[in-house]
Amino acid sequence: MKKQQILETHKNYQTWLDSLQELNEEQSMSPYAPGKWSPNEIIMHLAEWDRFTFEERLPVMKEGAKLESFPAFDEFNAKAAARAAEQTFEETVTYAKNERQRLTQKLQEIDEDEWDKGFHIGDHALSITSYFTDFSQHDEHHKRQIEQVRGS
Repeated sequence: MKKQQILETHKNYQTWLDSLQELNEEQSMSPYAPGKWSPNEIIMHLAEWDRFTFEERLPVMKEGAKLESFPAFDEFNAKAAARAAEQTFEETVTYAKNERQRLTQKLQEIDEDEWDKGFHIGDHALSITSYFTDFSQHDEHHKRQIEQVRGS
């Protein structure tokens, strides 16, 4: 994916978030499968990764940078799920839209020639392009889960 394609996936994600208004509160709190997350938890999970990326990753994604490894996934995700339990689905979706919007805005400001410069997160060699290509695939994975609840 290139910069413009990634920005387009972010725009599509925002549109998809808007479409989730058709889920009622019961659907939004129902796991997509037994023992799995609800749409509310999934959206908060995605929003918290957006927040983390905006605050902790994007400012230091520079050529040759050596970034710390990712946080402990289970702990990070459990905190996101707990936060989701404290608010309505509408509040979670609004938060997610705001987090993705500020992340997208920052990405738009990065010159295209910076997108393929390499850096490391732990032992993983990445670029802004590869990081956000993975990010988009992660979004799609979770969108499919929510679509199971919606019945699409």
